[in-house]
Amino acid sequence: MPDPKSFYDFDFIIDLSEKRLEQYTSAYQTVLQRLTNIIIIYSAITIYLVPIIQDVFGAGMINWIFVISLIIFSLLFIASLYFTIRLLIPEKVAYLDVTKNYYQDLRLQYEQNMIKENMTQEEKKAIEEKINLLLKASYIDELARSQENNRRVFSRKSSFYYNALLFGLLATVPYIVCLGFHISKKDDKIQKIEIVNLKKT
Repeated sequence: MPDPKSFYDFDFIIDLSEKRLEQYTSAYQTVLQRLTNIIIIYSAITIYLVPIIQDVFGAGMINWIFVISLIIFSLLFIASLYFTIRLLIPEKVAYLDVTKNYYQDLRLQYEQNMIKENMTQEEKKAIEEKINLLLKASYIDELARSQENNRRVFSRKSSFYYNALLFGLLATVPYIVCLGFHISKKDDKIQKIEIVNLKKT
């Protein structure tokens, strides 16, 4: 009895390759679904992003810690956006060809080229077994090409997601520093207004 997990067994290779192809395709879809994590970070950042920028160009805040933090934040945020855009750009995912091409088109082609009318039943049966192996080999070749394509797509998208999330999280550190300056400046304005009102009274 042949080993059910022998790589000499085409049926085992087909079963293994189909499962691996499904895993890569599913993993690729999972990466895209995790995009919501990046969107949450962006949503939190954009709440005070415009007021923080206005502190520089509108109110003229020139504190060096604030300016340096804003520059670092901008670089990290732009890097995160770059990888997010790369993540969103669609890539061609490999899907298997219709099975009709194997059990009908390619099989008939092999039969026309290999089976002769003057052959005995035993010879025809031997040729049919050989054709069956050739069809399985062709299917395995398609599985291998599809698997390699989807593995490459998954690896690229995983890398883009990881970098987008990493730079997004790192950008929150200088962003919090800038936000602290923005809030403190706002508190200063409130205190000045209260002092002015007290003097008037």
